[in-house]
Amino acid sequence: MQDGNFPPSIDPHVFTLIAVAVGYACVGDYNANEQNSIGNWLIMVGQYVLTHAAQQQLIESRIENTNININSKKAKKGGSVYTDNNQNKSNQNQRDEVDFLMNAVKKMQEKLEDIQKDGLSNN
Repeated sequence: MQDGNFPPSIDPHVFTLIAVAVGYACVGDYNANEQNSIGNWLIMVGQYVLTHAAQQQLIESRIENTNININSKKAKKGGSVYTDNNQNKSNQNQRDEVDFLMNAVKKMQEKLEDIQKDGLSNN
């Protein structure tokens, strides 16, 4: 089932920061070989998603007739989907989403600090 709100439309910096926090949490107490295995597995998942999405984009762009070669003679003569009727689109993010994610990152950071403190006190 597809949910139109996932992944959320959030600031790219926040989105990346969340990935860093998840990566940091995944390292845990694993040795280098275990970390390498986990990392490669995650990369494989990402490659599958990217390959699937790329093929879907290609099919959709062919259906919409927006699949162009910017180096083609047609594009060089001024015919481009990138220059036609795209001036009114906005890439602004909602402030509520950014605030929600910033709070989530802060909570994750506090939790990681608590875990680290617990780990140090148990040693």
